[in-house]
Order: sequence, then structure tokens, then C-alpha cells
Amino acid sequence: MTGIRNCVHSSPARRDLCPRLSGLCSLLIVLMSGVLVADEPSAETRESRLRQQVAQLLETLEGSDWIPLIMADLELSTDLTEESQSCCRRILQALAVADDAAAQEHVHAVFENEPERRGMAAEAVAMAAMTRPGSLRNWRLLVRSLNVVRQSEAAAVMKALQRYRQRANKGHWVRRVILTGLSLPEGDQRLACELLQHWTGQPMRPSAAWSLPQYQEWFAKEHPDLPPAVRPQDPPGAVWTMQSLESLFSGLHLTSEQGVQGPMIFEKAGCAKCHRRGDPGGTAGPDLTSLGWRRQRAEVLESLLYPSQELHEEYPTVIVALKDGTALTGLLQRAPDAGLQVFSSAGEVRTFQQSDVEAIRGHAVSSMPAGTLDRLTADEVRTLVAWLTSVDGIPRPHQEDEGQEEE
Repeated sequence: MTGIRNCVHSSPARRDLCPRLSGLCSLLIVLMSGVLVADEPSAETRESRLRQQVAQLLETLEGSDWIPLIMADLELSTDLTEESQSCCRRILQALAVADDAAAQEHVHAVFENEPERRGMAAEAVAMAAMTRPGSLRNWRLLVRSLNVVRQSEAAAVMKALQRYRQRANKGHWVRRVILTGLSLPEGDQRLACELLQHWTGQPMRPSAAWSLPQYQEWFAKEHPDLPPAVRPQDPPGAVWTMQSLESLFSGLHLTSEQGVQGPMIFEKAGCAKCHRRGDPGGTAGPDLTSLGWRRQRAEVLESLLYPSQELHEEYPTVIVALKDGTALTGLLQRAPDAGLQVFSSAGEVRTFQQSDVEAIRGHAVSSMPAGTLDRLTADEVRTLVAWLTSVDGIPRPHQEDEGQEEE
């Protein structure tokens, strides 16, 4: 049972994930003492046996048997083999459909505290929603998951969201459904179209259903202030692409060496001009200290490679037209002297008074420059992303509702 104790007690992320489980360790030892061996087998043998025990538990699930299932999920989730991850997926699906508040709470805890397993948790909630849609909290989880779900997870989530009366009206979420739908096999893209019709009311019935390209055209007219709903394209001769980088991050864990090198690479990439993580860095852009609690590595990679794909609502890029004919583009903020200032993508700052402004309009291009990773080696990219997404020693931020609108 050493592995289970370590899983719950040793990691800050695990302690935050489900603190109530610490008191259940002793109970689990009693519950599973007849199944787990007393000696300390190799990790591979222990995980293999645990997977077999989970299969037995899933076949005979009764009453409060969710306790050993939760503990098994915590143990197996650190093993990145396909077998263990598939086992965790089955556990979360069983917990999501259980008529037990604590079992369902664990699924939500995985979604909130483990970004890399966020899609897995969302798929479990989606499958449960097909028979019992459940609470508004589940709906919000499914909407938020649209940023991270892929392939079968995405299909399950979009199908489940049609079961709810609530509709996400914000342009950001409508755009995300279009983008996620474009990444699905052609046969599943209809699920995105059906969800878009449910949310937007377009086209009005009994008109013929729209295709995703038609929704792209409609979105461009309806939300001209947002980035277009098109998938990012790599420029000719790009040094790094999402396809070339994704293979670098299989099984990635922050090492002590990367923890030391991270701040230096953060500076080398130019991130520190506008962002901070802990003490180092600037304040013009979003604070990245708690990024690992909020975003998957794939999301971080996408924002580094394609900065204009998702624009931060609290840090909008604008075009400021001054009365002297000057046009400034960048992040708009209050200046220390009560004036205004714009931070350009080159890190330059221009300060002016509000009385000097002729007009301000939104700009659907991020102030963050493209090509941030071009000057980095593969090892440096790995180190930067591992450091940015590590939560070691970083308290989890307060979880706030992300403001989805509903009807």
C-alpha cells in the first residue's frame, strides 16, 4: 500500500485533488487487504494487479464500493501506459453514473485539478448525461471541456450537451464548437452542427441543416470582433508545428533540472517581457504562475504557436487612434499617472492621455508575437512547457465560474 499512500500524501496536486481521501487510506487498506499483496512488488506488477482488481470491482460494484475505485484511480492515474489510462477511464465512467454524491464529486475533482485528464472526466460526465443530464454544474463542466476534448471525447460531449435546455450563447463557446467539429471525422461533424443549431437557433427550422462551413460564414458576420472560426495554419518554413511538438510531451514530468532551467528559457523566449510566473517577469500580460492548474500542455503549446487563436478577455488587443493621426496596436492598460498606455507585441510601451484618443476598437490579432518558440531547441521547448505547467509548490487558484451565459 506504499504506492497508494504516496499517491495521496506526497504530491501537492494530489493533496488538493481530494483531501477527504487522506482519512480513507486506512479504510482502503482494510477493504482491499484480501486482494493486494503485502510485499512490495515492482511498479509494473503492482499496476497490473491493480488493474485486474479494478476489473473485478467494476463487475461487482455495489453500495459504497466507490471508495476503493477512487483510490485505485488515484494510484493508476500516475501510470501513463495505455492499459492504466484505459482503466482510469472506465473508473471515472462508473463513478459518474453512480447515484452517489462523493463518487460524482471525485469526477469533478479530476476535471478541476488534473488538466491532462480533463477530457477523460468530461467524457465520463457526458456518458452519464445521456441517461440523466443532471445538474447545471455538469452542464458548465461539459461546456468548459470544449477547450480540451478531442475525437471520441468531443463527440460524446457535444452529443450530451444537446440533452440540456441550457445554451452557451457567448461567441467564444460557439466558436469553440465550430473548431472542435472541424477536427472530428466527417461522420461526426454533424454532432457539432446539431449542437450549434441547438445553441444559436440557426438556421431557423424548418430550413435545411447547415454544414460547418456555413456556420463559419455566419460566425464571421455575427462576431466580427472575435478571431474567425478557422483552424490555425502553420506559415511556410515554420520551425515548430503542433504536429512536430506533440510527440515531445508524451509522459512529460518536470525534472529538478528543468525546474532550474525554466526561468532562463522563459527569459530567452521573450515571455518575461509581458508575463510573470512567480517573481520573474512583467505584468502587461496574464500572470502565468498558476497556469498548470488551469491549462493542459496542448493548450499551452497552441497559445505559444498560434497566439491569435484564443484571445484573453481580460487582456484585449486594441487599435488606438490618436488625434494626431497616430495608430497604436497592443494591450491597453491604465498608466501609473492615471493616463493610458499600450504595450506592443515588441514589448514597447507608449503612454498618452485619454483626451488624446480619437477612437478605440478591438483587434482580433493577439499582442503576443508569433514565433515565440522559433529560437528554442526541442529540449528547451520541453523544459519551458514543463516548467510553465508544473504545479509543484504553487497553491491552486480559487475556481471561479467562467461566465457562460444560459437561457
